Amino acid sequence: MSALGSGIAGVVSAMGQLGAAVAANLEQRLEQLRTTVRLEVSRAAATVALAIAAVALGFAALAFGAVAILIASWNSNPVLAASLIALGFCLLAIIAVLLMRSGTR
Repeated sequence: MSALGSGIAGVVSAMGQLGAAVAANLEQRLEQLRTTVRLEVSRAAATVALAIAAVALGFAALAFGAVAILIASWNSNPVLAASLIALGFCLLAIIAVLLMRSGTR
């Protein structure tokens, strides 16, 4: 009977060790997941910041280009140049809205 009792104690001990090993493995995996998520979030934040900077600089380039066209045509026909520039910006806005709508459907 004592052999049976020690066998059960061994099984219980082995199950306890297995549970501890599983818990340690799970903790290690969760720490790796936390690290990976933290890195991905920081990478995504940097990407968004760079995208915002690119958009802002692109808008500035368009604005300065429009001013340059307006100054170049100031003596000949400034109203036509300003109207064409405004029409170009409207077309770009419509294209952006259409691309946004197609991307969200």
